[in-house]
Amino acid sequence: MSILAIIIITVALLILAGLSFYAGELLMQLKQQKQQIEQQREQKKQARDNNLIESIQTISHAMESEQCEVSEGALRLAVLFDHLSDAQQVDYVKKYPAIHALNDKIKHFAILEERKKLAKKERMRQDFQRMKAEAEFKDLVIAEAIELKTFSLSK
Repeated sequence: MSILAIIIITVALLILAGLSFYAGELLMQLKQQKQQIEQQREQKKQARDNNLIESIQTISHAMESEQCEVSEGALRLAVLFDHLSDAQQVDYVKKYPAIHALNDKIKHFAILEERKKLAKKERMRQDFQRMKAEAEFKDLVIAEAIELKTFSLSK
């Protein structure tokens, strides 16, 4: 083998080693970026959950002290449970059955602008059904609300 061939092979090996080292550096940077992105995603999820937990606790306090109607609280709490990060793993319908039962009975009623557009007779009919459902579930929902004043995610 000639000296020229040895030099070419040596240069090629040096170039290959340099490119391999550079590729390794890029892979390391990519791994660090992925870890940072995952950490940021986890922090955002935790912050969102903390806001939801605070809302659940606030609504529960308001329901217990009768600053919030039982039906309105049940509607809001059922939605908040659905938005928690562990909603796929934890069956909040089973954990808080009265809140969800009341929510199921009244969630189809018109609210806000839709309610204003209803005829007076229909609005009164919905109010009567809502009050009837509230009376049926009030004690159970309030008991669950008291339990929720110290709510936290199960981990």
